[in-house]
Amino acid sequence: MKSIVFIMLIAGIFSCDGNKQKSQTEPESKTAVSGQMPKIEFEEEMHDFGLVKAGEILTYSFQFRNLGKTDLKINKAETDCGCIEATIAKSNITAGEKGIIEVKFNSAGLFGKQLKTVEIQSNSKEPKHLIIFAEVENEQIEIKN
Repeated sequence: MKSIVFIMLIAGIFSCDGNKQKSQTEPESKTAVSGQMPKIEFEEEMHDFGLVKAGEILTYSFQFRNLGKTDLKINKAETDCGCIEATIAKSNITAGEKGIIEVKFNSAGLFGKQLKTVEIQSNSKEPKHLIIFAEVENEQIEIKN
């Protein structure tokens, strides 16, 4: 009985393999070919809050500009931790226009050196990564040597 199930499983795997559609690379759009894509460029991609006390909530505004020739559409800002939150002030930025992404860092429950990231996903060529640093002093957590 086990061998029949095993043979059916193998047959199912190979039969699905034959039905796979090969993905074809779509030709680049006229916009991409002619270099007309939006281009997001930040004034700074890193910010160091320095030494902070646990429980502090800190904010920093990352400023950027669309250096491309077409509209920049920011789809989302994805964080790597629940302790940071990113807010996009305006998601559609025309060519040459400036924008702001505000990052809020909540240091509650943390201690020591912290490095947190925010990935900005947009219609530009590649995602951008913003980084914040902080050294959190937490008197409630004691490290014994």
